[in-house]
Amino acid sequence: MNLSRIILLVIVLISSSLSSQTKQDLENQKKQIQDDIKNIELKLKNNSKQKKLILSNVEDVNYKIKLQQNLINNINSQLNLILTEIDRNENRLSDLKQRELILRDELSQMLLLAYKKKSNLNKLMFVFSSKSFQQAYKRIQYFKQYANFQNKTLSKIKLNSNDIKNVIIVLDSQKTKKKLLINENEEIRRDISIEYTYLNNLISEVNKNQKRFSYEIRQKQKLSQEIDKKIQKLIEEALAKSKTKDGRFELTKEAKIISKNFNLNKGKLPAPVIRGNVVLGFGKQPHPVVKTTTIQSNGVRIRTSSDVEARAIFEGEVYSIIKSKTNTYTILIQHGNFFTVYKNLSEIYVRKGDKLRIKQSIGKIATDPLNGQTILNFSIFNNGVPQNPRLWIYKM
Repeated sequence: MNLSRIILLVIVLISSSLSSQTKQDLENQKKQIQDDIKNIELKLKNNSKQKKLILSNVEDVNYKIKLQQNLINNINSQLNLILTEIDRNENRLSDLKQRELILRDELSQMLLLAYKKKSNLNKLMFVFSSKSFQQAYKRIQYFKQYANFQNKTLSKIKLNSNDIKNVIIVLDSQKTKKKLLINENEEIRRDISIEYTYLNNLISEVNKNQKRFSYEIRQKQKLSQEIDKKIQKLIEEALAKSKTKDGRFELTKEAKIISKNFNLNKGKLPAPVIRGNVVLGFGKQPHPVVKTTTIQSNGVRIRTSSDVEARAIFEGEVYSIIKSKTNTYTILIQHGNFFTVYKNLSEIYVRKGDKLRIKQSIGKIATDPLNGQTILNFSIFNNGVPQNPRLWIYKM
């Protein structure tokens, strides 16, 4: 086997391995989304008759729709992979059929030649008519090689035919999978349409009692703002310690490197959870359900599953830990001039002063016992100024 064929074989094997790995990743992701949807459906079923939970039910339906859209995106990615594989296998099938034609043509030519020289007497005469022993020997070897070549060609045709059968089987399987995924996608889209109808009915119920829900939202916002003020004060104190007399920031050599690297990784930082969906964005905005109520968010609110833990998005040091009136924790991590904040933790795995590595688990996210929602409030500050996490976190 020459070098070019070896290189081609290696490339094909690597490509196949990567494709298989991607397919497996998508399958795992799909299963996780389906499990999350089942959990939401169960919760909605249990809470559907409780009027006091109507607001969280609206949020749950919204979240379910987001998960269903994620599922559609996942299936579309799987379809793209299958279409690429189908295209590759159809090209391979075409090549194999072309090769079969060439091999059969070669065999036909050999059979025709063999027919013309079918007489053993002709072969003997051809050998005995040699002018020397060496020439006779070469003519005998020629007949042997010719017979051997003919057998090899027959074997190649057989192997090629088997390859064609195998590719056809794979193609049929891929086309069936493609059809199933398309049907699954259409079914999810129909479900989303039904969910939107249910969502609109719930929102109509909420609108009938806007005053009560607005009051509830304002009370929650008040508690959140109290923690935000504490966070802001702690960050200001930390930055004040780093200021020189002329007002410039003076960080340690290590802190300068961390701060610089944090800044260089803008848009490429990992998420504070391994999976989840942003249910509330950054800045001043109408409440996602009660539109007449305005809320201020210094970060993002990420909804996830109860088995998911909060993790540090970059290396840094635990600057402070705050315990709220609701017995949940907030962790502040310093990354030079930058701070990341993780609110609503039921358990913490770190202490003040701990040096953390990127993606290190820092705590368990609290699940609301009333509505069953698991939400992490996450913020990023640069020199004390709140930043939009979507601009810093990869694909948030």
